[in-house]
Amino acid sequence: MNKKISNWLGVSSVVILAVLLGGSFYFWRFWWPVKEAKILQGMSDCNFPWRDYSQTELNKLYPQIRNAAVPTRVTPEETYAKFREALRTNNLNLALEQLYKEAGKRYQENKVILEKSHEKGEFKIAYKQYPEKIERQSMSEALAAYYYFRTDNGKKVKTHIGFVKNAYGDWKMDRL
Repeated sequence: MNKKISNWLGVSSVVILAVLLGGSFYFWRFWWPVKEAKILQGMSDCNFPWRDYSQTELNKLYPQIRNAAVPTRVTPEETYAKFREALRTNNLNLALEQLYKEAGKRYQENKVILEKSHEKGEFKIAYKQYPEKIERQSMSEALAAYYYFRTDNGKKVKTHIGFVKNAYGDWKMDRL
């Protein structure tokens, strides 16, 4: 009986040791590098037990579309109407307020176009080129494309206007 117990203890010890060494090898060689990469990328919690974030948590932590969750205060149509009013009343500041300032280079280009047009006294002419109503082409949570038709040398031309929602929920013109 003593020999059976010692054999059983020996075999059990070898099995337990193999499981511990195999588990350690798997943990350090395969599981931990993957988990560490997820932690560094922000896809897993950095605190023990290092659980992976759910898709809902990831969407909240890393929104894919800037300002998508911001409630709308001013619609693209309202922004466009203010822009037309600025042209009609020759109000450069109001026209510039309707542009999406975070656009960087495109904002600067649009600003220069409006400033030159204002200096030349062409706002009244531009007002006539922008019809009262625009049509929606596409719209997502924070980007929108609208269009209108204008006449150019006797031909009907489809013209596009782009809008982007800012951090305050106001849709601003990104493309004149």
